[in-house]
Amino acid sequence: MRYYLDTNCLTGYTFFQDWWHSDANSLFDSDNELYIGDTVLFEYCNRPMTDEDVEYEWDRSELSWNEDEGVFKSKMAELRDSRFLFEDAIFKRDDLDLDTAVELFVDAYHIKPSSKPAIRRYFEEKLGQLDLEVTVENVRKIQKLLVEDLQDYAWERKDELRKRVNLGPERGDIPDSRVSTLEHTLSDDMDIEVVCDAAYMCDKDILTRMITGDKGDALRDEEGDVVRYKDGTPVSGKVGIYNSRKIINNVTGLRVLYLKDEFA
Repeated sequence: MRYYLDTNCLTGYTFFQDWWHSDANSLFDSDNELYIGDTVLFEYCNRPMTDEDVEYEWDRSELSWNEDEGVFKSKMAELRDSRFLFEDAIFKRDDLDLDTAVELFVDAYHIKPSSKPAIRRYFEEKLGQLDLEVTVENVRKIQKLLVEDLQDYAWERKDELRKRVNLGPERGDIPDSRVSTLEHTLSDDMDIEVVCDAAYMCDKDILTRMITGDKGDALRDEEGDVVRYKDGTPVSGKVGIYNSRKIINNVTGLRVLYLKDEFA
């Protein structure tokens, strides 16, 4: 089976702390052929980001797996900066023990609770190897080692993606009516570009299925329709690709599947 992957499938596979990590592992461990388009590669590790602006234009010839910008950069920054939350939390505890340290680490780094056993084993093993007691300073040392290992892990996973994922053809023309419908339906410019890339591959009979972890959180009415302003923008939240799957299927022929439903 061939699948087009949304960017969150790649980040889920790359980062241990990502909430889609176990599901993304199942996806990439499968025998399916996995595809992305220019937009996903751009968003994953090529998009320049600053405090004031996010760049949305690119040249295919300049896209590279070697870059470390985009979502990859922001997730690495989160991993690095979460230590401040963790250290602040452990300094406030007079009753610090191993279970508490693990709990605080998972909370500070926004890691899925089901990963606690793995985090606990890491702390236990490192404390044992270094013959250290559970103290604030020692827990900080182990945290630093763990974060460094998670960063190395992310780089290794990123390199694996280069070998595992197929970059599809450069997108050609998309009917204006289709683009207009997608622009009205989806609230995120990158989502529109991602779906257009996938739709082009569907047009070329390369694939018919798309996997995403993006359900969206837009405010909806009692009938399930997104509540929008007169200009079409959602009143609150992001529409999401999966929650727009019926419209996407109608205008593109793509079948949009939810990562957790298909590969949990």
